[in-house]
Amino acid sequence: MVRNLAPEYPGQPLRELLALPLPCGGRRHCGNCGVLLRGALSPISPEEAAFLQKYAAPPEDFAWRLACFCALRGPAEIILPEVAPATANTRGVLPDYDGSSPGSHGLAIDIGTTTITLAAYRFPGKTPVKILSEMNRQSAFGADVISRIGGDREALHGCIRAQLRDMLAQTNVAPGDVSRAVVTGNTAMLHFFAGLDPAGMGRYPFTPQSLFGEEIVWDSLPNAKAYLPPCVTAFVGADIACGALGAGFSRGNSNILLVDVGTNGEMLMRSNGALRCCSVAAGPAFEGAEISMGMPALPGAVDRVWVEQGQLRWHSITAASQPLGAPVRGVCGTGLISALRAFLELGSLDETGAIQPREDDPNLLWGENGPALWLTGSGVTITQRDVRKLQLVKAAVAAGIATMLDEAGLAPGEIERLWLAGGFGSYLDPLDAAAIGMIPQALSERAISGGNLALRGAEMLLFSRELREDAQRLARETREIPLANHPVFQEAFIDEMGFPE
Repeated sequence: MVRNLAPEYPGQPLRELLALPLPCGGRRHCGNCGVLLRGALSPISPEEAAFLQKYAAPPEDFAWRLACFCALRGPAEIILPEVAPATANTRGVLPDYDGSSPGSHGLAIDIGTTTITLAAYRFPGKTPVKILSEMNRQSAFGADVISRIGGDREALHGCIRAQLRDMLAQTNVAPGDVSRAVVTGNTAMLHFFAGLDPAGMGRYPFTPQSLFGEEIVWDSLPNAKAYLPPCVTAFVGADIACGALGAGFSRGNSNILLVDVGTNGEMLMRSNGALRCCSVAAGPAFEGAEISMGMPALPGAVDRVWVEQGQLRWHSITAASQPLGAPVRGVCGTGLISALRAFLELGSLDETGAIQPREDDPNLLWGENGPALWLTGSGVTITQRDVRKLQLVKAAVAAGIATMLDEAGLAPGEIERLWLAGGFGSYLDPLDAAAIGMIPQALSERAISGGNLALRGAEMLLFSRELREDAQRLARETREIPLANHPVFQEAFIDEMGFPE
């Protein structure tokens, strides 16, 4: 949608006026914060122009600019990306409301590193009256958790509180009518929400100020406190404890593995009644950051690639306001994973991840640095450096799974169910993930896309206070597997850098 902009003073930086995603924290390293603008803008510097070369032709009268470079000298207009509408989660069964205020409202909120989702309910009804999803405005401070931990704590706290106030206003639920609220997220996101100092999580021994599992005062709600579910460790947060509730970890004794694939790959396994967890530093590549033409899963992103009758095919996300065949802007995480699978199948990539420089390959484009993989007809390319980035993060996830299996003494085939969760994991095709060696082949047929399991767990806690003890027990009984010096992880990480033959 097009939005009018009026700077507070001539020369105001665009990033001060709007909380736009800045994947590298505004340090002008990546060139992935492109926006469409027209109006009174600052001139394009040679440094910005070099980054802009990768962007497709803009719509008439608009120009591509980078949010970290551009300043407004007067009135302007911006085309804001349309976020796909959020849908209610279908995993897990909501318990009956156990409160004493029927007719009041409840809020379940998942603060993700990339996306925030809010679901509003009118008790005792189990259908949300409103569900909203927005890009986390903290993206302006950096794409990943680590970059934000080192940022301005007060600014990050104010940013998240202001965004949640705005989202609450969109629900048309009066703040005074809210009698319960549950706010989940990873450990760092809950620190920012609560206003606590996360600095201890940025240095060894990575000690958070709190692991929560408590209610706190939220100044936006005069008649309710916000319950923050328990975190397991500094890097296995309340989103995993809630996801475990949503995936049924508190019921039965089957062997289950939950993998939340995102900037911080968190894993939780139940085997023979024991609970184990770990986290791997996957980085923001799955969200499109640090990739030359990477972007979030927004309109204009290639989200799926496949081979049909020997030819490369691709699909892009199209907004309701876009015409069919609108130009693509880049490629998101699921598109990257499926593209690697397709290029391996076509022989454009070998098992080491090296691009094969065949002059007659229609899926290659040649430049100063040699060949790049080309999504034919789209203008989107994947460089050798991009492939290496993805090999690192997929190897980290695969090695984490291998270590968890080794600790439990299980073979992949002994896992009865693999839940793929998180904003990226929910849309990941398990067959694509297995084809590039990110998950074991034996698990691809047992994998389930869980949707936003963290939100589902938060919704369950919203309806039932009794379930808080289940969440506390899950967090209390889960043993963390440190990976930094784990011999199995180190060996598996090296082994999993390549692709299956």
